[in-house]
Amino acid sequence: MRRVGITFLAALAAVSVVSVSANPLPSTTQLTSSQPTGTKKCHVNPTPFVIPSLQEWDGGSGNWKLNANTRIVVDPSFANGGALDADSTFMRNPSNLKQYAASFQADISEVTGVNVEVVVSSTYGANDIFLTLGADSTDPELNNEGYLLDITRKGISIQGVTSRGAFWGTRSVLQMLILADERGYALPHGHARDFPNYSERKFMQDIARKPIPMSDLHEYATLSSFYKFNTLHHHYNDNPGMQVKSLMPDWQTKYAGFRLRTENPEYSMYASNDTSYTKQDMREFQDFIKARGLDLIPEIDTPAHSLCFTKFHPNWSIQNDTARGDWLDLGNPEVQPFLEGLWTEFIDWFDSREVSIGADEYDPTKGDLARKFINSMHDYFATNFNRSIRMWGSDVRLQGSIEINQNIHTDHWDWTYSSPVDLVKRGHKVSNLNAPDSYLVPRTLSYEDFIDSRKIYNLWEPWVFDIFDKTNTSRNLSPNEPLLTGGGLGNWNDFLSESVTRVELFDRVSRALDVFGEKLWAGAKNSDHISYDKWAPLAKKLRENIPGITLRRRPQTKGQFVMSYDFENGVTDASGNAYDATLQNGATIVEAGEGHGRAAQLTPDSYISTPVDAISYPYAVAMWIKPSGDQQPNAVILESEDGRVLISNNTSPTVIFEQDGNQYNTQVILPPGQWSHLAFSADTQQTTVFFNMRRVATVQYYNPRWDVLANSTMLVTAPLSTIGSAKGNSMSGLVDGFVVLDRASYGGEMAFLGKRYADALP
Repeated sequence: MRRVGITFLAALAAVSVVSVSANPLPSTTQLTSSQPTGTKKCHVNPTPFVIPSLQEWDGGSGNWKLNANTRIVVDPSFANGGALDADSTFMRNPSNLKQYAASFQADISEVTGVNVEVVVSSTYGANDIFLTLGADSTDPELNNEGYLLDITRKGISIQGVTSRGAFWGTRSVLQMLILADERGYALPHGHARDFPNYSERKFMQDIARKPIPMSDLHEYATLSSFYKFNTLHHHYNDNPGMQVKSLMPDWQTKYAGFRLRTENPEYSMYASNDTSYTKQDMREFQDFIKARGLDLIPEIDTPAHSLCFTKFHPNWSIQNDTARGDWLDLGNPEVQPFLEGLWTEFIDWFDSREVSIGADEYDPTKGDLARKFINSMHDYFATNFNRSIRMWGSDVRLQGSIEINQNIHTDHWDWTYSSPVDLVKRGHKVSNLNAPDSYLVPRTLSYEDFIDSRKIYNLWEPWVFDIFDKTNTSRNLSPNEPLLTGGGLGNWNDFLSESVTRVELFDRVSRALDVFGEKLWAGAKNSDHISYDKWAPLAKKLRENIPGITLRRRPQTKGQFVMSYDFENGVTDASGNAYDATLQNGATIVEAGEGHGRAAQLTPDSYISTPVDAISYPYAVAMWIKPSGDQQPNAVILESEDGRVLISNNTSPTVIFEQDGNQYNTQVILPPGQWSHLAFSADTQQTTVFFNMRRVATVQYYNPRWDVLANSTMLVTAPLSTIGSAKGNSMSGLVDGFVVLDRASYGGEMAFLGKRYADALP
């Protein structure tokens, strides 16, 4: 490529520890509300912004500053846990103060670059952050998860009722540090008394219909914990929406996911081949989440949503054409013993004292049969495992004379299936996952594709089950209802893996969890005096800087150019980011001619590796490409963990996008033996493909489900780890003028990019 890269980029860019005794924090009577009072104080620090917002704040004057001498000091009296720790969680063997300190240590290092030391000591200095217990457990508001926070010239002290409560205090300090990056990580002096309004703050995720790698589940846990969620709920089995057998005779061929893989041959057949988790996977995952303050509720959903079982045992499905193929026949004497054996196989994988049996959307003509099954499962778990169960609200749809055991915790999700008001009257604990407000279903026509955060911030509360009629006591509960445990966000992936990429899904969830975290902990308190328009920009900064998160896929860049290789100086990056690439396995730089100067030449075994794995929307990727006439099937142009850009040779050299193993055809044909300019750009709505600087296609997903039958645009994550493939299937040919922008681009700019890098179009 001729040397125009640097000037072109510039042109387009124009477009020591003092020991003190570890004293307890001030008593709660010394702390005042964060709401303004009639007494004017001089130089009072305002309430620091965190999500969820602090319940109470008494501002002082001056600041505490993180520095190279800062330590995390753990009180030896509570390093291995406190007497009340077990009462604050569903999980056996909850994490202790020392384990939480290790999580906090890693977070501070990633956010600030300061490597703080964790020590166990009864004294701490002015530079330190002290973690201890002893906050007043008899204070009904502090409950088991509250904490007291003291930031003074003597250091920072976080005092929890339990170890988990102290950890929530570290989340507040961590967020303050993120927002104080431009002030040298200086935090305001003051006292906070903070506590959750609700005991259950849950993120529920359907991981049955979207294969999600265990590494992603770790990141969802990190994300949830950041906003003081205390519960994850994993839905391990499901299938797409089903019609009755007479309308879906091929029901046994439909996708069915079951994510737990045992070595026991009696149950191993049900595990999904695309993604499943072993007992060791689940052990490591639960150890990880417990060190981040989280419980896990496992769900195996029966007797509906059970295609993963009925496709192997069609005689276990209800034997008539007016029933769905994924409904287990509870009248079949083989079914319930199988389900009891299934849970017996997996129950010891999980530490939670509460599990979910699902029990929703079953045959409404078999109400009493289903109610009898639900009660028998309650008794089975109580007798055999000393565990309680929960279910999705179903009593309205499953009419019958048998009363469902009131000790069963109910996740309310739809008024046509249950009434939260009636459930409470009958003595059931209720959690609010009412659709559509709390439902996130990508590419749906019925629920939220993206959660409306402004609506949730201004209108939703855990006690609100009808945002249009909040004062109606027949449609909502009291904010102080003791049987209302809380609520949360439910992510359902009804349209299977191909409907949403891993990165798209994480983006949707991350944009929603912050506002639900706010309302589940502090309720309307913050939105009463901070408008959404003031809250949202700070929430965005926090969301973009959460430690331990890689799924954002946004590489750091000094300007709009992320990478730029013109190949005149080998594979040196001209963007200013020093993302220099490496020629691998025989990839070379050659004189290309035809106005291109030097270009990179690839063979099937050679490739170019870059320091950037991928980029998520918004972005633009552009290159000149001259494929040879002899390509392997699905020859790789670009590749990363998230997917590939391919040349498919099934009938013609067509450009294919692959994400999470699913392929999306663009109908763009790359003529062999000649230069073409290929580019693609993603904004928040779609991924556009450009061929020779003209917009020619968008990446689309066709939803074949019987009640949808529609196209949807996809937001592709651009794979950047390699140009070509490290797996021996690279495209053969030349590549030139490779450019990545950190924003979307359009036809005019693509023409500018292309023409500036070559004498003429082909």
